[in-house]
Amino acid sequence: MGLFGRGRSDNHQNLSEYSGMRMEVMDEDGHLLFVARSSVTWDGQMELQPITTPNIDDVDGVSVLMRGYEEAIQKAVHMEGELEQHSNTWRVSDLHVTGKDNDRAFFRQETSVEGDVLPMKQVGITSNHCRVVNISAGGVCILTDRTFRVGDKLLLRANQMEELQLPPLICVVRRMTRRKNGFEYGCEFVDLRPAVEDTIVKAIMEMQRKRMRR
Repeated sequence: MGLFGRGRSDNHQNLSEYSGMRMEVMDEDGHLLFVARSSVTWDGQMELQPITTPNIDDVDGVSVLMRGYEEAIQKAVHMEGELEQHSNTWRVSDLHVTGKDNDRAFFRQETSVEGDVLPMKQVGITSNHCRVVNISAGGVCILTDRTFRVGDKLLLRANQMEELQLPPLICVVRRMTRRKNGFEYGCEFVDLRPAVEDTIVKAIMEMQRKRMRR
């Protein structure tokens, strides 16, 4: 069984289909080490070009878990291997795909960031205060006392997130949970530009670094 608890279901011969994916690279305890774009070399090896500064000290022979999202088949891809540094890139040896599933969830970082949320396409509606419970590259969980419906499109402003500025973010409500102090909404980001996605990922990494230093 692999590190994800699944049987190894793939090998190096099939890695080319994963070139260009954004990969979340984690240690065996599930801590996010960095986020990178993948590429496959001519000899069938996977290389990673970091989007964020790697949060790692020992750079050779580290066992890692990786997760990406394959848009073509709309499935999450789970991998495991050994991480090695090669100049400005990272190479993963002994790489195996350990599973594919329909879970699109990205690594989520808990946060206490404050912000405000506004329903889109509703003229004259004022924004409401909210708290960002957690955030990922794919979506956000917010807590507010305002009632929204599943499918509502919202504009979220969290102007300062751990010293990294984020523009207003458009998201769609996918689930709602009633809490004692309001309503918790799980939302999916939509219409994100690649540069904004990278900014969100960098904010998540910065939050995790600060939490691990405490």
